[in-house]
Amino acid sequence: MPELPLLRNRRRDLALTQAAVAKAAGISIPTLRKLEQSKGSIGSLSRALPCLQLRWSWFHDIDAGPDLARRRRIRGLSQRALAEKVGCSRPTIIALERDLTGRVETLLRVLPILGIRQALRPEAAARRPGLVPTTNDPARDLVITPPDLAARIIAHFADRMSGMC
Repeated sequence: MPELPLLRNRRRDLALTQAAVAKAAGISIPTLRKLEQSKGSIGSLSRALPCLQLRWSWFHDIDAGPDLARRRRIRGLSQRALAEKVGCSRPTIIALERDLTGRVETLLRVLPILGIRQALRPEAAARRPGLVPTTNDPARDLVITPPDLAARIIAHFADRMSGMC
């Protein structure tokens, strides 16, 4: 069964405390401790992932739950059959596939059945210098893109951009 060792290791690699990650993710420290032990709610884990620069490993879009359903169907499994293999109820599988709602423990039992070996992976490293110069040196602070176009570009990508937590 896949585990979440990446959480604790990643937090330590980023030199972040449990308190800092919990605060940034809007969860409690005990909740983060449970997540580091591969326990707790998927919702809490989803809130902590951006702070640790991690993402789900099996999809490239916002539709993680429906992608699990697609993988289940490819393997010829019904929701009931998957629930029996996992040891949970069909409504639990329905919630996972609808909007990735449920327990981390259940998700970690589902993933290998669907051929997913690793639950999480690091976000792609941001390229430097990025959209904003590392220093605000006036000589380097030139904007050639028209301001209205720049604003539309930034608005388009804003939900995918994040800083350090």
